[in-house]
Amino acid sequence: MPEHGQIVCECSTETACCVSLLTDPIDEDVSDDLAAGFKALGDPHRVAVIHMLAGAAGPVCVVDIERHLPLSQSTVSYHLKTLLDAGVIDRERRGRWSYYTIRPERLDQLSRVLADHAAQAAQLAQSTPG
Repeated sequence: MPEHGQIVCECSTETACCVSLLTDPIDEDVSDDLAAGFKALGDPHRVAVIHMLAGAAGPVCVVDIERHLPLSQSTVSYHLKTLLDAGVIDRERRGRWSYYTIRPERLDQLSRVLADHAAQAAQLAQSTPG
């Protein structure tokens, strides 16, 4: 009988063709949330926005973001909305302008997931013969 979290091969072959998975399947809501965050970071222009905001001493006006990207205003707005919807940045409206900041807790969450997966894979690789 498999232990909690183990997924065992169900192939009907005489030779073991699969390895046991040592983790529970990921919750669909968690998977969707993480995928949205990673997808938001999967564009070079959005990475540039994150880089810009990370180096700012405070909220950055949309005009300054637009000025530093080789994109039209509407395309910059699209990228900012994508980052905002994924929870990677926050927006504060001041009159007719919007100011943006990074949500460090969201980037920490995404970083931790990758670091945890990398550590788990490295640990299993060291303990698995072959």
